[in-house]
This record gives sequence, structure tokens and C-alpha cells, in this order.
Amino acid sequence: MDILKNLARFQYKYSFLIFMITVILTIAIGLGIQNIRLQTDISKELPQDLDVIKLQNKISDKFGGADTVMVLIKLDKNCELENAPKDIRDPKVIRTLVSLENEIKKEPSVSSVQSPGSFFVYPENVPDNIELIKQILAKIPNSEMFFNKDYSATLMIISADLGKSEEKVNRFVSKIKEDIESVEKPACVDVIVTGNPPIRVVLMEMLEHDMVFTISIAAIIILFLLILIKRSFTRGILVFTPLVLGLTWTLGLMGWLNTPLSMATVGIGAMILGLGTEYGIFLVERYEEEREKGKNQKEALIAALPSVGSGIIGSGTTTIVGFLALLLASMPMIQHLGETLALGIFCILFATIVISPALILLEERFIEKVEELELKFLRRGLSHEKNN
Repeated sequence: MDILKNLARFQYKYSFLIFMITVILTIAIGLGIQNIRLQTDISKELPQDLDVIKLQNKISDKFGGADTVMVLIKLDKNCELENAPKDIRDPKVIRTLVSLENEIKKEPSVSSVQSPGSFFVYPENVPDNIELIKQILAKIPNSEMFFNKDYSATLMIISADLGKSEEKVNRFVSKIKEDIESVEKPACVDVIVTGNPPIRVVLMEMLEHDMVFTISIAAIIILFLLILIKRSFTRGILVFTPLVLGLTWTLGLMGWLNTPLSMATVGIGAMILGLGTEYGIFLVERYEEEREKGKNQKEALIAALPSVGSGIIGSGTTTIVGFLALLLASMPMIQHLGETLALGIFCILFATIVISPALILLEERFIEKVEELELKFLRRGLSHEKNN
């Protein structure tokens, strides 16, 4: 209690200094947001001390990883063009496969490429007659594995060693798509890329979108409700400010501490905002209650902060401890969830207890200054009218 009273006195005396330090601290920590890395590799979220995982890592280190990208080449059955291929073994399609395969093989990460084009090596080797192509493929064992039953689609299988880097995976998938665009394709032939690396790229995009979307929706709704509850835009903002600070610090520290954003932690922003809202409400309500009793700023803050601050600290601490218990889980993704949620609640708790009172005082002083200026201009106006 004495610590909180002394803190209240410090906040009253140095409220503007606290505000300036908060701005600088938020900018410094917030810069870490650009370092946040996305984790879409599920194997990274598995316990690395399991024997089966250790064995897999040893095999990957010795023989290299095997990331598989599959390129599906299929005919558009709705196409009505006369010169469009009717069979995926059409010479024009096979030449496209050969050209695409040769382009993809130039990529340093590619270890092998397999497709019906592999049997011809160069586009010039592809016969102009589809019947001749059929005869060549029929003589090659297991060549039918590349085609579906009605020969309307074929498959190209690309093996590459991409490692665990999300950036490398993203660059590789983008390069494959560029190679596909660079080769000439017959009319009414669709080329689709799939496999584990492309799926990881899609997951990356989804994680980024979901994080921004959920935080935005939660922030808008919470701010609207706070303004509605407090019946004041400025008071709603005062309660909301510690949430913004806490969330910014959390995401920034995740970047600086190299804590990944994964499928388990993508929703932490909305969760932190929801869990931390009550702290600011309690503090502002208690301060307003003391002010309504006729106390000045200093007296109201010294009375409000110790009385409600101890309860807020107790509630926040128990919540933090509960989330830290998730660090004992065997799954890294659960550990990351507990780590980030505990960090988020701590940041909001710190912002509420240390920063929010100073902002409340500054807001009141600013309003008082504005009212004094308005009153001064009003008196000058009345005096001018009287003199006239």
C-alpha cells in the first residue's frame, strides 16, 4: 500500500515525464514488431526431445530435407476452342512440361524434378504426333503414374531442400510460380501449384491476415463499448490506452525475443485486449469516485491507486501465473501461447498501474486549461461588448 501511495505521489509530480518516457519506450519496443517471424512448420511446434523427432532430424541432417512441390497440369473441360488439347499427352502440353522442368531444375534448392516431360529431356525431342507420344510412354515402366484415368491431367513432382526458413520457402514458391509464367502454355490448360511449401505460404498469409483482422475487430468493439459505458470519448480512450500500450509492447517484445507467431498464438492480440480491459475500468472508476467527493487530483490519486491497485495487481498476477503454467506443457506451441499471454497481461498490468494514472492527470489538466482559455476569451468578449 505504501509503495502504491508513493507511486501515486510520483505520478502526480512527474506525470508529463512519465508520458514522454512512455512514448520513447513504446517506439523502441514497437520497432520489434517488424522482427516478428511466422512459424508455419508444424514439425517445429512438436517436442524436439522425442526419439522419433530426434531420428527424423538426424536423417534430415544426413540426407537432406525433402520438401515436395506438386504442379498439377490439367485440361479445362469447359473450353470450346477447336485447337485446344483434348488429351493431356498432346505434344504442345508435353513441350510445356519439358520447358518448365528445365527452368525449375536451374533453381539451386531443387534436387529432382519428375514429370512426363522427363522422358523427352528437350522440347525438340517431343514428337509432333500424339499417337507416337502414346507409344513412347507405353514403353516406359510406371509412366502412367503421372496421369489420371481419363488423361485430362498430369503431375510434376519437385523435390527440394528448403530447410526451416519461412522466407526461403516463400521465395522458392514465388520462383516456381515465376517459372510457370515464363513458359508458353497451350490454350485451355491450367497449371496449379500445391504441396507442403505452397501450403506453408498460404498459412503465412492467413496468419498475417487473421492477426490483423482479429485485433482490429476486438479493438473497435472494445473501444466502442468503453465509450458507451463511460459516456465520454476521452474517458473511453483513457481506459483503452493501456490496452494499446500493452499490446504494442507484447508484439514488439515477441519480435525482439524471437518468439514466433504460430497457429496457436495468432489470436493472442484479441485475447489480451479482452482479458486486460477490466484493469483500466477499475482504476478510472475508482479515481472518478474520489474526485466526485471533492478531492483534488493528488488526494484522489493517492486514495484510488492503493485501494484498487492492489486488487488489480492480485488479479493480474494470478492470471499471469495461470498462463505461465502452460510453459510446463510438452508441446512448444502451447508453451509459446502461455509465454505470450503471460507477457501480454504483464504489459497491460504495468501500463495500467504505472502509465494510466499519469495519463488521467494529464487529460484532466488539459481539459482544465482548455476551459480556462475558453473562459478567458469569453470574458474578453463580454468586456469588449461592454466597452462598445
